[in-house]
Amino acid sequence: MKKTPLVLTMVVASGAFVAGVAVGKTPAKPLTFTTAEELKWDDLGGPKMAGVQGDYKKGPYLGLLKIPAGFTSPMHTHTGEYTAVEVQGTSSHWGEGEDGKAAKKMTPGSTWTVPAKLPHISACAAGADCIILVSQKTKFDYKEAAAPKPATPAAGSAAKK
Repeated sequence: MKKTPLVLTMVVASGAFVAGVAVGKTPAKPLTFTTAEELKWDDLGGPKMAGVQGDYKKGPYLGLLKIPAGFTSPMHTHTGEYTAVEVQGTSSHWGEGEDGKAAKKMTPGSTWTVPAKLPHISACAAGADCIILVSQKTKFDYKEAAAPKPATPAAGSAAKK
């Protein structure tokens, strides 16, 4: 007689599972494929962006950033932090006051993260365009950073004007 509650529980649980699957079924989304040749590249003034997921103009998004071979950006910032993966080419990135020649070379498979509002420079080595997969929780933006102001002598210093 003790087996009856166990069997009954299994029957009820199985029925609930089958009913849940039947009720919860929705049409599956179709697979989507986009070849490299089908990507729509938006010109950002040298570099170009192709959306992969989300909308880079609104955020969050996943996109492909294409930087022309031999291109070096001015010092700039982005409102939001981003994480990147080098897909093609060799790029380098360095912050204010750092030597670009000493920056690590990001080859395919390399990853990095740039904090929000951190002034930096991005460059793509000659030879091949750089394609970088960028993930950002905010919209993509680009703001040239102000050039560092020259040091001014403190009041009462011996420096001549």
